[in-house]
Amino acid sequence: MELNHLEKKLPARIKIVWQISYAISALIFLLLSAGLLILLYLTEVSLWWSLIGFGFTAGYAVIVFGFVIPFRYKRWSYQIRHDEIEIQHGIIFRSRTLIPMIRIQHVETTQGPLLRKEKLMALQITTAAGSHTIEAVDAEEADTLRYHILELVKVAKEDV
Repeated sequence: MELNHLEKKLPARIKIVWQISYAISALIFLLLSAGLLILLYLTEVSLWWSLIGFGFTAGYAVIVFGFVIPFRYKRWSYQIRHDEIEIQHGIIFRSRTLIPMIRIQHVETTQGPLLRKEKLMALQITTAAGSHTIEAVDAEEADTLRYHILELVKVAKEDV
């Protein structure tokens, strides 16, 4: 069963944040491969092993930048209704989460340096069962969205 996209998508600028974070991990892999090259050169072991490390790093970069980031962006969507919030994401294993408004305990926004650079914020919704995150919303919209959700929670709790 193919899941339909929900009403709202993440801002396109989140792809830049993901590219930078994946590039940092690729750089770490590249540095480890270079360290392996130096170690193998000093111990006079075949340098083919270090080429395998560089090959894995290059393969990682191609897979992440060519497939993971575009599919991750395409598959991420959310919708805020008057009685629930629905979050849908995942590339291979698709996850669809419904959060009833009455179960929400608090909503907070977070912003790391990469999100701040792109003027985005993450919206974290906490229930007794756990925490759910909308990975990115526009910084100007984040506080408005947070207060809107809290107002919907108040209305849902008054109806009970």
